[in-house]
Amino acid sequence: MQVKTWLQRLTDESNLWFNAVKAEDENNLDSAASFYIKDALECIKQHSLVRAALSCSCAANCLARMGALSPARQLYLGAADIYVENSNIAISESIREALWSLQEAFENYVLAGENDSAGMVRDRYVKLAARTNPFSKAEQAAKELESRKAAAESMMGKSAKKEASIADELAKEIENLLQASKSPAKPDRFDPSYVMKSINVNGGSRLDEKSIAS
Repeated sequence: MQVKTWLQRLTDESNLWFNAVKAEDENNLDSAASFYIKDALECIKQHSLVRAALSCSCAANCLARMGALSPARQLYLGAADIYVENSNIAISESIREALWSLQEAFENYVLAGENDSAGMVRDRYVKLAARTNPFSKAEQAAKELESRKAAAESMMGKSAKKEASIADELAKEIENLLQASKSPAKPDRFDPSYVMKSINVNGGSRLDEKSIAS
């Protein structure tokens, strides 16, 4: 049996991500959104959270461009929640990935219009950045997120137009994805609150170095 190479798998017509990008490039936005949603759903099943969140956000971008802002915001919210979940998991191995996930979550919460959730993620990001890097100031970390917020709000402002409707089938796909994204995390997940409590305010840690590598 012939084994497909990485490049063959990437460009295979059956590859959901490939088909999504192709449809988006052809400005077939409803089909692109559907492929992105299906890809996100498959990634959730495989516990590939970053890819799932990315596909979810890409689907939202397509819907926003179509003028279907309500379902777009639902997907931005779903993507934000997945990024937060990934941050919770990543914090035991990579503070850098945990911080990056919080940045992405913040931006998607803003796009979703969830200001309270965005504020909570912002506070968590600033606290974690300040505690893990003695050369990083809280003000600088906050400014980074504020610049993302301005860009996100500008994007949604440009998308503001008469609300467009979407097909019932696409609405059902969105519902299925959001339901799947709310599935409980693995029970053996590392507790991020333990890490936060164990990080010294001066940048040190009471944890073993390997647990917060990179």
